[in-house]
Amino acid sequence: MSGVGTIAARDRRGHVMLGERRVLMLGSNDYLGLSTDSAVTKAAAASIETYGTGLTIYPVFVVSGEHRALERELAAFLGTEAAMLTTSGGAANAVALTGLVGDGDLIFSDADNHASTIDAGRLSRADVKPWRSRDVGHLAELLEVSRAPNRLVITNGVFSMDGGMAPLGDISSLCARHGAMLVVDDAHATGVVGPGGRGTLAASGLPNAMPATFVTGSLSKALGGAGGGFFAGPRAEIDELRRKARSYVFTQGMTSAATAAALAALRRHIDDPSIHRSLWRNIEAVRQAAVKHGLTLLPSDSAILTLLVGEEGTAAALQERLLERGIFAQAMTFPIVPKGAARLRLQPSAAHETQELETAIAIITEEFKP
Repeated sequence: MSGVGTIAARDRRGHVMLGERRVLMLGSNDYLGLSTDSAVTKAAAASIETYGTGLTIYPVFVVSGEHRALERELAAFLGTEAAMLTTSGGAANAVALTGLVGDGDLIFSDADNHASTIDAGRLSRADVKPWRSRDVGHLAELLEVSRAPNRLVITNGVFSMDGGMAPLGDISSLCARHGAMLVVDDAHATGVVGPGGRGTLAASGLPNAMPATFVTGSLSKALGGAGGGFFAGPRAEIDELRRKARSYVFTQGMTSAATAAALAALRRHIDDPSIHRSLWRNIEAVRQAAVKHGLTLLPSDSAILTLLVGEEGTAAALQERLLERGIFAQAMTFPIVPKGAARLRLQPSAAHETQELETAIAIITEEFKP
């Protein structure tokens, strides 16, 4: 990727200050614009006044009332029996894979899964077999010949480099047929896709609460942006992992301020459906503007809209030209994506003004020279 910038300030309409320059931020995961919402920032500030900067004790021993409330309300929102909080979405994947399987077991991992999933698979001591991304036929072949005592399939719900969704209806059916557990990483889906933003299983017409089915996610994106993650699913397994998952037991939990921010963001999202509608209005505005200007975006089911560029240098130069014109759009380059598949990732937010997004697409079209 290009050099790392320094943000000096942010506003509530999707802009940031990069040094002395005010730019439209199209590279943020703040999909619902709640990280700058006054109810969310006030909740975080009040939590610091109450608890200090953090509880300074592991959550296996003590948690705050806000921590318990967030776990309870998050599970209710998702429709699962239980949820547990983790320090990040990546940590939630570590809890899932190191807690649910181990030596002699087998993990089937989509080849385009997030790096945290790959690392968690290595930590689990289970064998890991990648399957061609979103290729259900290949997954079926691998499951058919497997004789491992415990088998687990893990996939991103939304894939972060193109915004497409996993074919979860087919994947869930395969897991049920072969007695495999299913873990769905909804880091870029919770609060965004599916009815009411309840994620990719819901978007696929499936309940989040199914036997041997689990959802991991991030609280650093749509739900407040302050940090943290979660692991949700059947209560018996969640309770067991609270006691034995090393990635949970032997680490500091979410800060009280991050927990309060996520709780306030979740409540705002549930209480005001217009925020979610604004996000999807802006997603559609970007899509329509791209069509109008002849800009071809990769197919997407989410708030991640991607312009395939090709060469790394071309993508980095495009990012710099857009910065000069007041737009931050992140170039994704090797090793994040394969060589020759560099791209510009555009992430509209509910906070953005629709007209500004339409203007931004016109500018991107002018600057993009394939």
